[in-house]
Amino acid sequence: MIIGKMGKGKVKEREDRNLLKRVAKKVNISEGERGVEDILRVIYRNQPISTKRIAQLCKLPLPIVAKVRTILERERILKRENGAVLTEKGLEFVENVLKFKFKGSLRCPLCEGRGIVLNEFFKEILEKVKPWFRKRPEVNTLLDQSYATPETSVYRAALMCERGDLEGKRIIFIGDDDLTSLPVALTQFPEEVYVVDIDERLLNLIKSFSEKEGVKIKVVKHDLRKEMLEELKNNFDVFSTDPPYTIDGLKLFLSRGVECLGEEGVAYLSYSHKPIDEWLKVQEEITKMNFVISELIPNFNYYEGSEIIGNTTFIARLIGKRLKVNIGDTEKIYTGLVKPTVRYYKCLKCGKIHKLLNERIENLRCECGSKKFRMIKREKLS
Repeated sequence: MIIGKMGKGKVKEREDRNLLKRVAKKVNISEGERGVEDILRVIYRNQPISTKRIAQLCKLPLPIVAKVRTILERERILKRENGAVLTEKGLEFVENVLKFKFKGSLRCPLCEGRGIVLNEFFKEILEKVKPWFRKRPEVNTLLDQSYATPETSVYRAALMCERGDLEGKRIIFIGDDDLTSLPVALTQFPEEVYVVDIDERLLNLIKSFSEKEGVKIKVVKHDLRKEMLEELKNNFDVFSTDPPYTIDGLKLFLSRGVECLGEEGVAYLSYSHKPIDEWLKVQEEITKMNFVISELIPNFNYYEGSEIIGNTTFIARLIGKRLKVNIGDTEKIYTGLVKPTVRYYKCLKCGKIHKLLNERIENLRCECGSKKFRMIKREKLS
């Protein structure tokens, strides 16, 4: 028995919504239809807007956003006018089918959603550390290095100060390619500041800064895949880390920090925004250590380059009691080992194609002498 028939308007609306499904399938976006809808919402509220900014606000990898944008342009939903803009057809789609209504942004223009602002004290620290950030060596992508902006590192220090995690505290950085130890030490608030890192180049820079600026930062060269040094265990109140964005990398770096805290303490975790399935795993592993996510601020950290993570990650403040280490595979902690990917780069001078597997683009030089390349394709190895 047929109770009723779906009206033509409803049928058309359902067919129109299939656009989201088609695009999500073509791009293979982990967030599915909702991810495509979020991209359209960000464009609707902020047009014209760059692909990079869309990726940041949606917390999606820039290559994914670029692919979605290209397909939506072919569907005549978007066009380019100093950035992504909805066409007349696109505007009709988002307002009549997706029911978008609100335009603009409610993000605080002063803090950009971070929840804190820099006062004169921290602004002076920012100006003091900027020249040192320019001295950082080339990133080592094999170690998943990705340098945060100096503003990001100073905002981290300010957040730790605001939450009462600097004054009189013993602080250790489990890896510090972002040089967050510099602004933290310049406050003169902590009792002790330690940095543990595998990269001697960064440790030498931090040591030079410490000597030149008259602050005390103790540096320790150590491969975190090996047992944590006994003298660092159970000796700190707070640790900060921006680990490799793999589950085993997360577990290892957090566990080494737990060993430094002892039974309780505070952790600051900077980590990539993840699709729900991966985020559930992240949350599960954090909980196993007896940490509680007391605070999480999306888009807190910004990086130089790092388009694969949209140039931005969140920061989370973790508090814990009766802490437990939770170490998994200590070898395959870096992205290149977990998800080996072949990347193809085109020389911008002569057009020659270069194929890289787990190699640093920073070291690539074309036979023509050029060091400028554009990635044209990537392939994940099974």
